[in-house]
Amino acid sequence: MNKQLYQKPPLAAEDQIRLLKSRGLQIPDEDRASRYLHNIGYYRLSGYMYPFLANTKQHLYKKGIIFNDILNLYRFDRELRLLVFSAIEKIEIALRAQIADQFSITYKDPLWYTDVKYFYDPVKHTDFLNSLNSNIIRSNDIFIKHFSNTYANPLPPIWIIFEILSMGQFSKLYDMTAKSPPRKAVADYFGVKETVFTTWLHTLVYVRNICAHHARLWNKDFRIPVKIPKKTTNKWLANSNVNDRKVYIIFAIIIYLLDIITPNHTFRQKVKTLLEKYPNINITAMGFPLNWESDPFWDFNIPEN
Repeated sequence: MNKQLYQKPPLAAEDQIRLLKSRGLQIPDEDRASRYLHNIGYYRLSGYMYPFLANTKQHLYKKGIIFNDILNLYRFDRELRLLVFSAIEKIEIALRAQIADQFSITYKDPLWYTDVKYFYDPVKHTDFLNSLNSNIIRSNDIFIKHFSNTYANPLPPIWIIFEILSMGQFSKLYDMTAKSPPRKAVADYFGVKETVFTTWLHTLVYVRNICAHHARLWNKDFRIPVKIPKKTTNKWLANSNVNDRKVYIIFAIIIYLLDIITPNHTFRQKVKTLLEKYPNINITAMGFPLNWESDPFWDFNIPEN
């Protein structure tokens, strides 16, 4: 395949506005549009322009589309990311605690993660420990320095280690463990099978990273499909015939896990409030099925404090 050189010239905000207007976008307040283009950037904003195009090859806009339509979609996506990121933070902390506790208590060893016999791949385990040692050496955290200055152990207990591991790292640690009672106990705590729990972990890490890096989320197609459970301990979607690569299934996972971790959460209502605030958002592009609100899983009458 012959590749061509990138030859598009950089454009000042004023030139970008002229280009957008020539393509049919209505911009009533050019000064305001220029300010947003300066502070957000044309390329980032362009990801929110595509749903409003009538012709994606020539970048021609549908009739009647104004600049504020694009801004509203951008604002919605930003608020969506903040909402999801905050919820995943609560889930992440609970996951850390469960994995640390279940394995440590079962094996009666807070340093179990250093023993290769608990892992299915010795090479991956060695790579993990090498990476962990590098993290510890680079760490400026007071609790890491205190442990090193106080104890002769080369590595701290798992509950200290989990404070310096990213969600992606402790997700991989769990994934590397061999089938075992504590591995199953973690999944059982959340009321799903291990195979489902593992894919949920990967998906939550992926979505968390999207939010942390301010990438577009609202109509994202996830690279790896989410495993939809056939059986759960707690309430799950009555209509599970949904797109397994869209935001809707992420909402379902978050709500399911929060129902276990913090039963009085307000995530359901926050989702509804956000959608009501932006009524023109195409929720079909987010994977919402028809009549989604009638699903008992979305019971907005559930007491939430």
